[in-house]
Amino acid sequence: MNQECREVSTILECIRTVGRGERGRKPLDQQQAKQIMTEYLAGEVGDDQMAMLLMLIRVNNETPFEIAGFTQAFQSIIPTLSADFDWPCYAGKKSRLDDNQQEMALPWHLIAAKILSGTGKKVLLHGHLDEGSPRVHCREYLAKLSIGMADSVESAQALLDEQAIAYLPLSQYSPQAVKMLDWKKRYGLRTPINTVVRGLNPGRANFGVRGSFHPGFQQLHAEIEQQVGHSSGAVVSFKGVSGEAEFNPKVSQTLWLSDQEDVHEHYWPALELTSLPVPKQCPLGTPSELLITMANHVYASLIVALFATNQDLNSSKESALELWTQWCSNQN
Repeated sequence: MNQECREVSTILECIRTVGRGERGRKPLDQQQAKQIMTEYLAGEVGDDQMAMLLMLIRVNNETPFEIAGFTQAFQSIIPTLSADFDWPCYAGKKSRLDDNQQEMALPWHLIAAKILSGTGKKVLLHGHLDEGSPRVHCREYLAKLSIGMADSVESAQALLDEQAIAYLPLSQYSPQAVKMLDWKKRYGLRTPINTVVRGLNPGRANFGVRGSFHPGFQQLHAEIEQQVGHSSGAVVSFKGVSGEAEFNPKVSQTLWLSDQEDVHEHYWPALELTSLPVPKQCPLGTPSELLITMANHVYASLIVALFATNQDLNSSKESALELWTQWCSNQN
């Protein structure tokens, strides 16, 4: 069998595997997923065939093994940076009604990331702005917190080394992933690549957070981390505000933590405090009547980030409150 026939057979076999009738279909295993994505990224599989495969996988509900295999294929070709903490920002935030009050769509999790970088952790933010989306993306507010947006992988590393925080657009380290995300506009359906990009971890950080919106994806992201197996630290996955890696302090929820050993389930009650220090003004433009709401979102997001590094809720709460209080003092 010649090379071309072998390559075509690989994608066709994958499509048949996931696309057969209800009784015959089954998900790809991790090695199959890694192999077919590797071939696609090498230009050996066409866009339409790959898109078809991904759509079938999404309809059948992607498994951690499939996403881990895809992720490993991407990681084998993307540039590698050196960071301590991975903070993906892909969803963007939307305004929503909360207790009959309009809550602003401001990326308050950026403040938490900025504060975390002041503790000696090199925090790599990475994301993608979907052109035409009504959502508010964090990249529009980076300058207000003096967070540099890298125009290359090299400049991202320089920013991390100099300022301990940087935002790296997906287009700068994986343009092929950007193309695949844009398939939604062509086919009208999101693909599993939306899940893949959140776990690419271009900084190869040992610690990180994963925010998602739809039920079940919180556990899925943690299980993906287990299968990828690149972290010697821990990643915390949770339901984020609008799907972003920003923690909602007003609700109780289950968090999923993936470390070297296993995936651990943690139930947290609401973290909201009625009294928190607030700055005289927020650099992101939060109005005064929402400063306590903003404070709680940053405080809660800090708790989650710190929990990834120490896996101790009480200690994380104490440290988050101390860091937040100091930040407010510096702002005032």
